[in-house]
Amino acid sequence: MTSISRVPAACFLTVTVALALLAAGNVGALAQNPNPLSSSYVTPFPQTDRYQVRVIGDWLGPGLASGLQDAFKQDASVQIQDASKSNYGLARTEQISLFSDIDKLVASGAPVHIAVVMLGVNDVISMKAPTGTGRLQPGTAEWKDAYGREAEKLIRRLKAANIAVYWLGLPVMANSRRNDAVAAMNDAVRQAAYVNGAKFIETSTGFTDQSGGYAAYGPDLTGRTKRLREGDGVGFTAAGSRKLANYVEIVLRRDLAQAKAQRNIPLAGDEEEQARVVPGTNRAAKGAAGSKSGWTAETGIQPEVKPAPATPQATTAAEDNAPASNDQRREQAAFAGPSGFQGGELIFGDLDDGMTAIAVISPVGEFSMREIQRQTPLADRLYFKVLRRGDALPPKEGRADDFKWREDDVTSQQ
Repeated sequence: MTSISRVPAACFLTVTVALALLAAGNVGALAQNPNPLSSSYVTPFPQTDRYQVRVIGDWLGPGLASGLQDAFKQDASVQIQDASKSNYGLARTEQISLFSDIDKLVASGAPVHIAVVMLGVNDVISMKAPTGTGRLQPGTAEWKDAYGREAEKLIRRLKAANIAVYWLGLPVMANSRRNDAVAAMNDAVRQAAYVNGAKFIETSTGFTDQSGGYAAYGPDLTGRTKRLREGDGVGFTAAGSRKLANYVEIVLRRDLAQAKAQRNIPLAGDEEEQARVVPGTNRAAKGAAGSKSGWTAETGIQPEVKPAPATPQATTAAEDNAPASNDQRREQAAFAGPSGFQGGELIFGDLDDGMTAIAVISPVGEFSMREIQRQTPLADRLYFKVLRRGDALPPKEGRADDFKWREDDVTSQQ
């Protein structure tokens, strides 16, 4: 397999790593992040190097925002702000300003990288039928479909602005009628999130008793039993809000760690972004255009410093341990990779403006075979043919299932 790329000379050693991470990337994550070379769900390069998080909720939103602020109070790279309104909901969007407020937030130009959404306590009401006549009752199949369409609209508005969406499901409610409607909401939103590349976070198991019913008391984050829900059977106490925020914190910290890891891959960001996190990136690229620079065009490593003249006795020892020449480095870079990975042969061609053309001729190895097998349909894979379908393998000469020797013996006897 041969591929040709045109990259800055100082960055060419990272091509193999970047392509490997891309191959292993999650499809849903790539759908969220517009950068095809990044597998993280949230952007690896937030403006001002700080992630701006907005909590979009109803009258439960301020408690959730307070819990998240407490969770990330020691992390200066994450800033939580509450963008909730007590009357927000999806069942009567024509009567509230939810979508218009989201449009204003996006149009304001203020950086927003992550949205944490939790809605629904105002939505146990009938919805207007799509046909324009009649009302849909809460919990019915038609109502759930209409509710899912409203959730999809909100997710698409946020994703269109490259905002990572985390939708927090509602927990069990004390009132059975409200609880049935909440279950329908969670089902509708879960499906809308899955289809549109958002992340839906389940919370129902954290606020129930042993039989799965509503429980006002339960263990907090320290394991102590405390009151988690308010007397109305809907709201949360301070301890309950902090436990609710912990569900978001676990998922968000994992995704932020993955995003920050992407910052170390030069191909994951443009020159301006890399200049912030990889000192000397632009200087290295510009230096390749000159006669001498801090980096060599062939290997992207610093050149050797010429030692002082040595004695004849020291010269022999120095020759045995002498650094490899540029040609030798090219051969080493072509066939020696991390952990002995054989990445293939690199063929170089010098271009203008300090650029280098690289042709990668990759031999068939363990990694490439795994990729080929991953792309092979299940019905065509060897183990499926033999172990599941029962097909016989073609005989190999000299193996026990090779009966050619019997045919030859019969022919010779005749």
